[in-house]
Amino acid sequence: MDRIKEMIPAPGAISFEDRAKRAKPYDWGYGCTPRVTRLREECYSKAGVLKDWADVIGGVGVITFRKNVRLDIDRARIITKSFKETEGKPMILRKAEAVARLCEEMPVFIKQGELIVGDPNGAPDEVRWYPEISISYMPDALEAGFKHMVTPEEKKEILEDIYDYWKDKALDGVIANTLPKESLPFILRSPDNPSCFAGQWTSGCQITDYDYEKIFQEGVQARIHRAEEKLAELEGKAFEMSPADYISKKNAWESMIICGKAIIRFAQRHAELAREQAQKEQNPQRKKELEEIAAVCEWVPANPPRTFHEAIQFLWFNDVVGRYLVTPGVGSGTRLDQVWWPYYEKDMKEGRITRAEALELIECWMIKVQEVGAFAGHPQLFTLMSGGEVFYTANVGGSKPDGKDASNDLTCVILEGLVDVRFNHPPVMFRYHRNVNPDVIERVIELIRAGTGHPAIFSEDLMERWALMRGFSLHDAKRTQAAGCVTMSCTGKPLSSAHTAIIGFLAAAKMLEYALYQGQDATRHQEGKSLEPKSIYLSKGGVDLKERPVTKDPREMKSSEELLEATCEQLDFYTKIYAISHNISQQVIMDQSGDPFNSLMLDDCLDLGIDMFKYNKVFDSEPQFAALGFVNIADSLAAIQKLVFDEKKYTMNELLSALKANWKGYEVMRQDFLNVPKFGNDNDYADEWAIKVRTKMWETVRKTKDAWGKPFGMDGSSVIGYQAMSFGIGATPDGRISGHFMADGSCSPAAGADKKGPTAAMNSVAKMPFLHTSLFNQRFMPQDLEGENKKIFAEYLREWYEKKTIPHIQFNVVNTETLRDAQQHPENYSDLQVRIAGYSAYFIDIPKETQDSIILRTAHSF
Repeated sequence: MDRIKEMIPAPGAISFEDRAKRAKPYDWGYGCTPRVTRLREECYSKAGVLKDWADVIGGVGVITFRKNVRLDIDRARIITKSFKETEGKPMILRKAEAVARLCEEMPVFIKQGELIVGDPNGAPDEVRWYPEISISYMPDALEAGFKHMVTPEEKKEILEDIYDYWKDKALDGVIANTLPKESLPFILRSPDNPSCFAGQWTSGCQITDYDYEKIFQEGVQARIHRAEEKLAELEGKAFEMSPADYISKKNAWESMIICGKAIIRFAQRHAELAREQAQKEQNPQRKKELEEIAAVCEWVPANPPRTFHEAIQFLWFNDVVGRYLVTPGVGSGTRLDQVWWPYYEKDMKEGRITRAEALELIECWMIKVQEVGAFAGHPQLFTLMSGGEVFYTANVGGSKPDGKDASNDLTCVILEGLVDVRFNHPPVMFRYHRNVNPDVIERVIELIRAGTGHPAIFSEDLMERWALMRGFSLHDAKRTQAAGCVTMSCTGKPLSSAHTAIIGFLAAAKMLEYALYQGQDATRHQEGKSLEPKSIYLSKGGVDLKERPVTKDPREMKSSEELLEATCEQLDFYTKIYAISHNISQQVIMDQSGDPFNSLMLDDCLDLGIDMFKYNKVFDSEPQFAALGFVNIADSLAAIQKLVFDEKKYTMNELLSALKANWKGYEVMRQDFLNVPKFGNDNDYADEWAIKVRTKMWETVRKTKDAWGKPFGMDGSSVIGYQAMSFGIGATPDGRISGHFMADGSCSPAAGADKKGPTAAMNSVAKMPFLHTSLFNQRFMPQDLEGENKKIFAEYLREWYEKKTIPHIQFNVVNTETLRDAQQHPENYSDLQVRIAGYSAYFIDIPKETQDSIILRTAHSF
């Protein structure tokens, strides 16, 4: 029966506030239709779960998943078999053949009622892992957090076959063995190095920034044809080229062709399965749906999509293979409401689809993103990302090239879908700009009110400025997108794609500690601290280490400026250590790895015949790390300047004694240090110290350049690092006790310190110059985003944007009483979500210490 054509609503015209305020949006549950509700109920939660600590000072957790989740052995088995059989071939071709094997041999399944298909895991209840990236942790993990996730037969196969093959071949081990031995204890976290981690290469995580508008225009078959033409042209140029360049390009294009054919085969296998199921299906409606799924999978991604359904399925197949099956990818950055809009608009105008059907398709896609789950990776990174999954960060909203608002009805359909399904994935960010549509902002606020932590809001102006500061062209800068927590990237470029979206994490507050103790570790002097590692996950050291700088004795200093100088001397030392890790790991990755599939999907790599890991160094090697706890440094230096140097109420010696005692026996003194004006209250004295610290740290880091000539920088991502990396930090002069979490985010006030309201907190943050990405957490009560209060909240967002210095803001909207009850009765709160950093997580999956840090964030109200 022909559908009645619908008028496409104006952007933001349809409110969903009533559903956002309800515990469940519909009478039948979550999801706009009973189909979506059923799929949601059958979806396994695959977030990383952290409840116990393998080492307290090192802050490394026991990694696990919920009890009904299993470890996928299919992917590990297939890739191991492929690499065994291709030994001796060039690595890039071995990678390509492994991709072909995965696309041909991985189990495929279509669940009852699904409309969007494809999964990188071997079964709905499984999570994948990547032995070719890292495997050293697996024997211990199988005795601990993964014990319930495998059968005895699977455990035997993992240890005797898969582990045995990769134990000296996995990429992280190759990198670790290549790095100077004296640098490793400073690179990997351990009780001797609890708050610094420059080994992001242990995870293999990468973010690939697809230009879907271009890919959709061509289809994969056309990209294969481009590679074949390049290869044919190359044959006639062998005499003109260096042998190395000829071989490199030949291998690159041949491997891209293999990978392009592989993803088409992956889609065909789903088409075959759909037709097989359709033949057996008794329900006429479901039979028709399966036949339509088969037709869609037969057409895309080989060919350009023609319909909205095909556009969603095309993107999803590419994400499944490129982001998750062939590599441990994270992030997205895709402006979904822009790349899907032409197909949505056409189908609506031609009566091929209704808005309600489009919403259902979007929600079915969201469930597929949720089902991907975290991968079972190395405990160092797994700990810092606990509660997280794939950090998808889809982009919506924003402007057009002429500055006009780009929001459309599909923008709001996506926001509405998140209100309906209430999953923590896919995380969505909204691109705020000067000409933003106020009706769309109302819909954004309604989604925030739902309490899932979505969406994060980014200043599009500062995204562009970030890219220009990095030296991008204006054209590329205008195509900047947020692709991870707050990690920026450039559409269609291989930025942050060489296994390290960031180099690692550094607890800046630890640098202050090293300055106070002249390069020594304070945690060795405090009560109740175990100094021995409890798990062989951790680096044991065992070599003579180069010492941290012995900076000036703080008792001889005349001001906090001198202490800041000493802090930055320590930071400079670690930046150089991070440079060693970055430079050598990236060279190993370029020499001994490769990603031909994603190279095929990036125009520059396809045109030049260069693997994206190598081209990444041409475009932007992006050496940056996440520095945590700078606010604690600022509050500490402000307190020292006031109480030690200006008022002379205490001596530096008295302060050091109090800190060594973890403030025990010095409570009156501690209260004095706690009550000095803190950052986050629009107090110029405190805020000026934050400006000094942020600026000085930035200048310090920028002095070091990587092997490809790019200066080091900072990324504002924090995940749960602000808490997990705090165990190894001693008491600090801001009144914080040893092991207590640092200030969350990367520019948020310390928890509970912002006492003058949300505008005062914002004013403090806005005083700092925009130097790099940063993450600003705020917490509100639900009633502040309802009814007439939405207008006040919208004005608050406009004020945030007009500050022109704060790149990001996000919100937790949940009552303290609810959070405390969830700690006591987790069985009643399996769906409760909180915003941690650049991602939302289920409250019951994160450690109590992280839960406490969220509860203690100031609950603001207007």
